[in-house]
Amino acid sequence: MHLIENCFVTDSSGCHRYDFWNEQALFDGRPDTGWCPPSRTEPFTEYLDIDLGSVCTPVRIRIQRRPAPKVSTGFPPILCVVAFPDGQPPRTVLSEEDIQAPAGGWWEHDLEPVPTRRLRLEAPNRIQRPNGTYVLQFMQLQLLEQ
Repeated sequence: MHLIENCFVTDSSGCHRYDFWNEQALFDGRPDTGWCPPSRTEPFTEYLDIDLGSVCTPVRIRIQRRPAPKVSTGFPPILCVVAFPDGQPPRTVLSEEDIQAPAGGWWEHDLEPVPTRRLRLEAPNRIQRPNGTYVLQFMQLQLLEQ
């Protein structure tokens, strides 16, 4: 397998106010930058719309958790990935619950192989911090193809 390298985010549910929380940073290969939408007072389904740069067939997804040991770091416990193949209806290529990764570690899972240029990741924001706000954050995102 090899990394799909020309990915970029075309839309998202937002970014936190700090420069190192930027959805484009998910693809920079750096574990010290990542994506964190704004903290919310109610649960919300966060999303990323991703352009792969060309038509590819992603078969695996990898997401790196923030290297902080607290549970409230907001690593998504639920993830849905939808592909948008040209001329066809959208297809859910992954629907996973009970996602876990150690601090700084990677979670990975196979995707149903569907040729596409666009993907949408949806993560219901279910991690509530002690102050009552909901947060979601991760450091890197990788999509791989055969």
